[in-house]
Amino acid sequence: MKKLIHNHFFALLAWVVILVLSLLAFPNVNQLTREHSQITLPQSTQSQIAQTIEQKHWGHHVNNTYQVVAVFNNGDQKMSAADRQRVQETVDYLRKHQAEYGIKAVMGPNDNAATRKQLISKDQTTQLVQLNISKDHGTLQKINRQLSSAVKTNGLKTYVTGADILNDDFSGAVQQGIKKTEVISVIFIFIVLLIVFRSPITPLISLLMVGISFLTSFSIVTNLVDKFNFPFSNFTQVFMIIVLFGIGTDYDILLYNQFKENLGKGMEKWAATKDAQKRAGRTILYSGSSLLIGFTSLGLARFSVYQSAVGVAIGVAVLLIVLLTLNPFFMAVLGKKMFWPDKRFTGESSSKLWRRMANGSVHHPVITLLLVFAILLPVGFVNHGQLNYNDADEISNSTPSKKGFNVVEDHFSKGTAEPVTIYIKSSHKLDNERNLLLIDRLTNQLKDSADVKTVTSVTQPAGTKVSQLYVNNQLRQLTGQLGTAQSSLSQLSSGMAMQAAATGGAASDQAMVAGMGQMSSGLQAGGDYLSGLQKSAAADSFYLPNNQRRNPEFQQSVNNYLSADKKTAKLLVILNSNPSASRATSAVDGLTKISKYSLKGTALSHATVVVGGQSSKINDTKTIAGGDFLRTAIIMIVGIGLALVYVTRSLLQPVYVLGTLVTAYMASLSITHLLTRLLLGRTMLTWNTPFFSFIMLIALGVDYSIFLIMRYRNTDNHHYLPTERIVMAASAIGTVVISAAVILSGTFASLIPSGIPTLIEVAMTVVIGLIILVIIIPLVVPSTIHLTYPMRSAVRDNQAKQAARK
Repeated sequence: MKKLIHNHFFALLAWVVILVLSLLAFPNVNQLTREHSQITLPQSTQSQIAQTIEQKHWGHHVNNTYQVVAVFNNGDQKMSAADRQRVQETVDYLRKHQAEYGIKAVMGPNDNAATRKQLISKDQTTQLVQLNISKDHGTLQKINRQLSSAVKTNGLKTYVTGADILNDDFSGAVQQGIKKTEVISVIFIFIVLLIVFRSPITPLISLLMVGISFLTSFSIVTNLVDKFNFPFSNFTQVFMIIVLFGIGTDYDILLYNQFKENLGKGMEKWAATKDAQKRAGRTILYSGSSLLIGFTSLGLARFSVYQSAVGVAIGVAVLLIVLLTLNPFFMAVLGKKMFWPDKRFTGESSSKLWRRMANGSVHHPVITLLLVFAILLPVGFVNHGQLNYNDADEISNSTPSKKGFNVVEDHFSKGTAEPVTIYIKSSHKLDNERNLLLIDRLTNQLKDSADVKTVTSVTQPAGTKVSQLYVNNQLRQLTGQLGTAQSSLSQLSSGMAMQAAATGGAASDQAMVAGMGQMSSGLQAGGDYLSGLQKSAAADSFYLPNNQRRNPEFQQSVNNYLSADKKTAKLLVILNSNPSASRATSAVDGLTKISKYSLKGTALSHATVVVGGQSSKINDTKTIAGGDFLRTAIIMIVGIGLALVYVTRSLLQPVYVLGTLVTAYMASLSITHLLTRLLLGRTMLTWNTPFFSFIMLIALGVDYSIFLIMRYRNTDNHHYLPTERIVMAASAIGTVVISAAVILSGTFASLIPSGIPTLIEVAMTVVIGLIILVIIIPLVVPSTIHLTYPMRSAVRDNQAKQAARK
């Protein structure tokens, strides 16, 4: 029993059981990622209010549906009559088999004059079909697959696209990228550890530790997501993999180096294991705790994407437990065999580079700090430019849904692919002349905006005025009818005058002639008035006659643009620019102001007016993400700062360390922006890049400062001055930090083959940041220790050193 305890056998048994249970408890990760990867904004944002109206209150059997667009394209050639007929046959097929495909509503290009204008491109090459698919029908992956097959039409290119489909394909692309990352990371780490330890056994044990940690923690996270709606995003899994494999390997290097050094000193393997747990374990706990605090603090974020990084905290917690409980089993059992066939049992070789850098910085601390920050700060403050919020750019152009999206943008206006939707939700019905007049007035005002190409509404379903519904046209008809009546009356009056003359001017006949003359004058006056009114500004007003209410086309417009209860109206606005571009998202605020101002003081002054659609969602995302980034960054820095206060036993040292990390982050982000533009041809970083780069670089970069500070604290303070101790610590830990940085850089670099712009840019930023940190840590930390070390302690240490020499 004693041997089993010494060998940590029960720890092995416990982790075998935990691993088996974790594997058995795994939900369907692919499906889970697709279902929970949507960006969720606070319900109070107007894009979310608009989405709630659309999904829960619109009616017409389209509640709780996905909006999907089927695209039919004949390249750059006009569709022939036969092509158009085949498209119509496909539309008829979809209508006939609605239940089979979960279709709740179909709007085809030839349904009416309005849809012909909206859904058929001006160059006659492309036609669109708008579909609402029930969310209960199945996953988006299934819906995409079924519809892609159903819309295939001979002689034409067909695609299925839409915001929901694009987002689902993005999730799938991330999953494919993760598979590449996993393989590349494992191979890279194995090769590096093989070089470091000159043994095939050590890398396998290290990878086993990290693998168990990841599988266990990811099972916990996915089950929390599945059962308790734990924060999750497309990037949760990939960042858990990268962080755990990166820092897990770094921590293993620390632990194994200490264990190997102990064996080289002649320690028995059990004693060597216990001592390694104590010495290296303390550094691992301190470093891991700072990571844990940093990632856990993200739970205080308000933005769902930022909150999703909390999953990494769970991974770090499990990793620390595994490394410090399961690693000892292999160390105690294998002993020196763990490093076979290497026969050298010494600690990590000292770093001459870090020693020279630290020695120079303690002798010239002020000059060193000025040089470091004089170089990095100007780079860091270079304008990073605008960020790209178009998630469609994350998807390869070879993906069918992206191809369809691009076809729509090429053959319609840029905004057609994802129009802006304005909802007016009232407490009373809107299908009456008074309210329709207000909606029509708003439609015309929106059309006057410089950012708007087309506006469609219940009164203008084709994007242009319906002449029969305007006073000037109605007056024109009425004036014409009055003119005809007046002409007929004049003829009648002339005839009666002739008859009166023939009968000798009978009094009755003369009275009738006089009456008709007055009627003719009255008609003339009325005609003159109506002609004048027709030419006035008042004639350009909407008016719905009773006979038009029963018009089938008008009723179709009511069904399309008013909710089932007639209390909510929508206006579709197609912008001139790309709906995801900054110009379009900035236009949302202007559209909101126009809409609310137009209805102010009217019967709809108390109605809820919100703007929805992709542009509105991006606008809200900018606002929420920008504000929450700063707030979350402050929370994270404070949390890590408190951990550093405990580790360093200093109030100033954490400030210097965090200042160094932030400076490295700013500089690396600027360099990444430059490289992205030069090498990848993209003028903007993706909107997720700054945040994920920040949390990764700050949380992971602090490890290396802790490695150095802990080595400094463990160096004999009775015989050496602080400046001597920090130089010795830099020399002793430099190779370990450089090796750890190489491993962490390599694991992040494995994100580049994923092909996902956000992952590529985050990888570049972190790798560049780590390179900067490896260079400046041995310069900044020794300099600041020399400048801030208390004089009293320096005197005491000097006295202790002199006493020892005697």
